[in-house]
Amino acid sequence: PRFLSGVFSPDGTLALTASLNPIAQIWQVASGKCLHTLRGHQNSVHSAVFSPDGKQVITASQDRDAKIWSVELGECLHTLRGHADALRAAEFSPEGKAALTASDDGTAKVWCAVTGDCLRTLAGHEDALHSAAFLPH
Repeated sequence: PRFLSGVFSPDGTLALTASLNPIAQIWQVASGKCLHTLRGHQNSVHSAVFSPDGKQVITASQDRDAKIWSVELGECLHTLRGHADALRAAEFSPEGKAALTASDDGTAKVWCAVTGDCLRTLAGHEDALHSAAFLPH
């Protein structure tokens, strides 16, 4: 598969990759072994990142959804649905309790990472959003 992004876990023991295929994968760095293949998106996964504690990951997909996954189990915990176009990025807040998504629909959304509920839609851009970030405390 062609990889679109790759990041290390906060402790550096795991790596997370996103690809043109509708999957993301969690890898053990020391052995190179794939621990989990995260399946559930219907289109390319544009970005994937770890939560600050390394216990969860969030993926953002061309299919308009973001998903929060358990690193330990490799299972989807929440599907974040509500954008009208492809997602380009997703990020956890510094404390890991919220998530931010950026979409080609020109909006960003703030989500509760614990429940998966949309807390706020940030609208006003005239074009697609390609990144999302929280400012550190």
